[in-house]
Amino acid sequence: MKDSILGIPFYRFYYPHDIKEVEEACKRLNYRHNDCNWIWDGVQLDGLAGSNLHRLPEFEILFNWIDECLREVADDIGMPNNLKINAAWTNLNKKGDYFYDHTHANCFVSSNFYVNGSPDVHTIWHLPNPWFNQTNIWPWGQWTEEKFFLTHKEPTEPGKYIVFPPMIRHRAEVNTSDEDRITIAANAFPDGFINASGVSHLHVKVL
Repeated sequence: MKDSILGIPFYRFYYPHDIKEVEEACKRLNYRHNDCNWIWDGVQLDGLAGSNLHRLPEFEILFNWIDECLREVADDIGMPNNLKINAAWTNLNKKGDYFYDHTHANCFVSSNFYVNGSPDVHTIWHLPNPWFNQTNIWPWGQWTEEKFFLTHKEPTEPGKYIVFPPMIRHRAEVNTSDEDRITIAANAFPDGFINASGVSHLHVKVL
């Protein structure tokens, strides 16, 4: 379902299959500490291994469905190419964990899949408030204050899948629950010829 968050098209989908199977598969993975939360140990920050959760057989049903969602997004924005996942991984937030403000690089779309969650815990997206970002001079307080940003708080719900532009800054609130909060992040890129009818074009092969 297409929606508007901060005036920008976002897409929400809801997983039609057994979310508990996905949760159990995530819990069987190994994790390592990553500054402020825990990340799947299969993530490689350098080299060619990449972040290939989408290639594990226990997640095949989930990522086949995500591929269908991404085809719907591509059709809606008028993209003739398939959006193909080029990185996917899990994040695990124990009680007291969070994830800092960030964007996603090397992708055309980003997405979050909530394996579990609560309406009281949010992912926060924000954009600079143009009233306070017309110059680099901020005379009315600290730049970290909420008034400097246009903010959207998205409740975490098991089985919710959100697709969004990767340059929108976002973060995860502190997990105040005794239950581990698990999400799956997936980035995607157009596969094949891009703007093939124009003077300048690319031929992209997503591995």
